Amino acid sequence: MASMTLAMSIKLTKNWVQTQRRQQLLEKEKLETELKFLKYQFNPHFLFNTINSIFFLIHKNPHMASASLAKFSDLLRYQLYECNDKQIPLEKEIAYLENFIELEKLRQNNNFEVTLQTHQSGHEPLGIAPFILMTFVENAFKHVSKHTHTLNWINIQVTVNQQQLYFSIANSRSYDAPADVVAYGGIGLQNVQRRLDLLYSGQYALDIQSDPASFAVKLRLNLSELAVPEVLQKTA
Repeated sequence: MASMTLAMSIKLTKNWVQTQRRQQLLEKEKLETELKFLKYQFNPHFLFNTINSIFFLIHKNPHMASASLAKFSDLLRYQLYECNDKQIPLEKEIAYLENFIELEKLRQNNNFEVTLQTHQSGHEPLGIAPFILMTFVENAFKHVSKHTHTLNWINIQVTVNQQQLYFSIANSRSYDAPADVVAYGGIGLQNVQRRLDLLYSGQYALDIQSDPASFAVKLRLNLSELAVPEVLQKTA
């Protein structure tokens, strides 16, 4: 009787462990699916608007159109092929931001100014989840003011100290723009906050501030050293 009870207990425990493992696998698969969905919530209007801008630029300034087309090609390559990993080099994310900014500037008038300042201390290669910073930049261009007699501006700063990333972005806004932060940011900011929760839980601090004249985002993010693929390790 005791041996039968022990056998039943072992079987029940084994079944419970298997059930827990299946549940964990399902949760992991669900999270990975959600992350992929959130990552590819890229604004298609940017793609169409950029193509139109380059098209009109071909007749006005062919040299600039050629350079812009090269940047656009790099941007698409990054989005389609180079950002499928969970982490990419931070330098690639920043280079992507620079290309995006240059292309967006094609659609702005002369009464617009954008600055991007970067500073990094340390030489270790750091990794970041793709498009984490991109959403904030895209949001700033989407909601920047359209004043005719006052300067419209976007200021971006990226600072890396050891493995701490400090990212800030602020843009001018129209006085009649919605004051509510969630409505202002739309689904883009909600998506990136969800991704931060999933990927960097307990490893980030996000501060969003809005007033009648400007909108600002500050992000502090703990980065990790970029993992070197095993194939490269063996050949090194």
